[in-house]
Amino acid sequence: LREVELVLSKSRESLKAADFLLEKEIAEPAFKEAYDAMLLAGRAIIFSLGLKPKMVGSHTIVINFCELYFGSEFKNLIEKFKRMKTKRNYLIYGAGLAVSSTEAENSIQNAKKFLKIIEEEIAKIKKQSKLI
Repeated sequence: LREVELVLSKSRESLKAADFLLEKEIAEPAFKEAYDAMLLAGRAIIFSLGLKPKMVGSHTIVINFCELYFGSEFKNLIEKFKRMKTKRNYLIYGAGLAVSSTEAENSIQNAKKFLKIIEEEIAKIKKQSKLI
């Protein structure tokens, strides 16, 4: 499960980068780093179960997996993740859209919540696998 720890570590690094960028009032890259942190955390839960998403469409696969895995308990957070993906894609491939400091801050807080949930779930999975 070294791969899981590496991906979680990258997720934490993305959050640190997001915080740093926001401190420097660089909102759009902070938003993108927060999104990346969520995506990496989602990949970590998938890897912890011994699965690997396909490369094509992997962002959507990760979000859909998390939605199915966590169910209605975290519906609002997953919906925010979906909206972040849409906005991130538009920021990369479109033009004329901006991210405010408040939106970047909110995305970072959501990413931190999401990472905490993922880390707690992965800890449960590890504990269960030791019992088997």
